[in-house]
Amino acid sequence: MNASLGSKPAVTTARVEAFSDGVFAIAITLLIFGIKTPVVASHDAGELKHQLWALWPGYLSFGASFAIISVFWIGHHQMFQLISRSNRTLLWLNNAFLMCVAFIPFPTSVLGLYGDQRVAIILYCATIVVTGVALYLVWAYAAAGKRLVYPGISLRVVRIASGRILVGALFYGFAIALSFVSLTASRILLLMIPFFYLLPSSIDPHIET
Repeated sequence: MNASLGSKPAVTTARVEAFSDGVFAIAITLLIFGIKTPVVASHDAGELKHQLWALWPGYLSFGASFAIISVFWIGHHQMFQLISRSNRTLLWLNNAFLMCVAFIPFPTSVLGLYGDQRVAIILYCATIVVTGVALYLVWAYAAAGKRLVYPGISLRVVRIASGRILVGALFYGFAIALSFVSLTASRILLLMIPFFYLLPSSIDPHIET
């Protein structure tokens, strides 16, 4: 944590972060179960290659979801570097966010199986939008009036953090709209969105990762 923000108090958010990390770890691991192992009679190498290739939509949906859950984990981690303490409301808001994270493997599996169907893309994107909004509510509640954040945090940092969360949700909302024009373009956008979060942000110097 930036030294100007001060030290964490005796009552910390350590248990909230530990529980959250556990949910993230389980959710990101469950993604792989959306890719089913091929069953090939008589160990036919050609058929095995064919079936492995046929699973490519599952590989892409796995990669996209692994990336976006990683983005959520990094954002959540950085957020709690700025939050000094918790209360009952924050705990419930955080649990609502984690519920959304835990749900992500399901639409990921549906997208891998039915990626050529608009409803699968809508379900997937809507899940990510709701998850992003849930994360925003955690931050908005903690940062409102500097309720639970370190007093040294500027309003500019609060706004930047809020913006980075909401922009992601808007991207996925746009992917839903785009699916009514081109399913292929919508799927490409889903793969590209996580790369936005690789870009440096002016909030980074305020956080020790």
